[in-house]
Amino acid sequence: MNNFIFHIPTTVCFGEDSLKHIGDKVGSLGNRVMVVHGKTSVVKSGLFQRVVDALTQSGCIVFDGGGVPPNPSYTTVKKIVAIAKENNVNCLLAVGGGSVIDTSKAVASCMLTSNYSGFWQQHFEQFVPITQALPLAVVLTIPASGSETSDACVISDEHTGIKRIASGPAIIPAVSLLDPTNTFSLPGYQTACGCSDILSHLHERYFDSSTDNLYTDRLLEASITHILEISPRVLSNPKDYQLRSEVMWLGTLAHSQVLDRGREGGDWACHMIEHALSGFCEIPHGAGLSIITPAWMRYVAPMHKEKFMQYAQRIWNIELLPNEFEKRLEIMINALKNFYRTLGLPVKLKEVGVQREHLKKIAEAATSPSFPIGGMQPLQISDVLEILHIAWE
Repeated sequence: MNNFIFHIPTTVCFGEDSLKHIGDKVGSLGNRVMVVHGKTSVVKSGLFQRVVDALTQSGCIVFDGGGVPPNPSYTTVKKIVAIAKENNVNCLLAVGGGSVIDTSKAVASCMLTSNYSGFWQQHFEQFVPITQALPLAVVLTIPASGSETSDACVISDEHTGIKRIASGPAIIPAVSLLDPTNTFSLPGYQTACGCSDILSHLHERYFDSSTDNLYTDRLLEASITHILEISPRVLSNPKDYQLRSEVMWLGTLAHSQVLDRGREGGDWACHMIEHALSGFCEIPHGAGLSIITPAWMRYVAPMHKEKFMQYAQRIWNIELLPNEFEKRLEIMINALKNFYRTLGLPVKLKEVGVQREHLKKIAEAATSPSFPIGGMQPLQISDVLEILHIAWE
C-alpha cells in the first residue's frame, strides 16, 4: 500500500430533512448566496423555493443562477460569473447533479482568479490545480458524479463540445446536503445513467496498476457488487427511501478518497474516451460509459489477466481459466452488457447513431501521441480507435 494523506474537508449532512441545515451551514459561508440550478426541475418540484426561503430566513441575500444545461459549456460558466460579479456574490449553493455542481465549481474559482481571460487554458488545458475559489455548498438531487465531495469539475469546451477536467483543493464543496427524497422523482433513464456512472467510478479505481492493496480491492469489490444488485431494484421501486439512500451514499463514496487511498490513482481511460464521445453526439455520460466500458475490458483484459481473473471471480462468480481465458472473458463481458441492458442503457455505438467514420476523430479527441490515457494500461490513439471499433460492433 502506498503512503497517503487522508482528508475530507466536506461536511456531509445525510438523510431526510437534511435541508434544515441550510441556514446554519450555508449561512456561515457567506451572506450573498447565488443558488445555481438547472432549467426547470428543481423549480417545478418546489425545492428551489424551499432553499431560497431557508437562506432568506437565515439572513442571506439570494441570487438566482438558474439555467444550467446538461453537459454545460464554458459559455454557461461565463454567463453565471457575470451575474455573480455584478451582485458581489460571496458564496455559491449548487442545487442539482453533476452538471450544476461542476458549473458552480468553475464559477466559484473564476470569481477569485487573477487571470480570468486565461482561466480555461490554465486549468482545463494545462491542468494547473485550482487553489482559490469562493466557498461552495451543495444540495444533491442526482446521485452519479460524486462531485458533491470531489476536487474536480468537468466542463465542455465551447468550441469543440468535448468535456475537459479541471481540479484543485479549492473547489471541494465545504458542505453537501444529501436528502434521498429529492431523488424520488428522477426519471428511470436518468437514474440508470447515474448508476452506470457510479459503477464506472468504482471500475476506474479498481483497475489500477498497484498490486499490493488488498484491502481497498475488497472495499471496491463490495461496492461494485452492491451497485450491480440494487440498480435494477431502485428502477423498479423509485420511491423506496432505503434503496435511494443506498444509491446516493454509494455515489458519493464511489468518487471520494475513501475507496482509493494507497492506490496509484486508477485507470480513467473509459472516462476520457466517453468525454470525447460526448463531443460528437448528445449522450448522457452514464450511457456513454455503458458502451465504452465493455469494449475497453475486451481490449485490455488479455494484457492484465490476473486482475481480470480476480474481478470476474469475485464480482461475477465466473472463473477465467488461463487455458480458456478468451472464451470465458466473453461470458463475463456479456454479463456486464446484460446488466446495462436491464437498466435500459445502450451497449453499442451504433445504437446511439455514431457512424464508423466518426471513430478516428473521437479517438484523436480522447488522446494524442504525446498524452496517452489510462493508468493501468496506457492507450495511444491506435488503441483507443480499436476500442471504439469493438464498441461499435
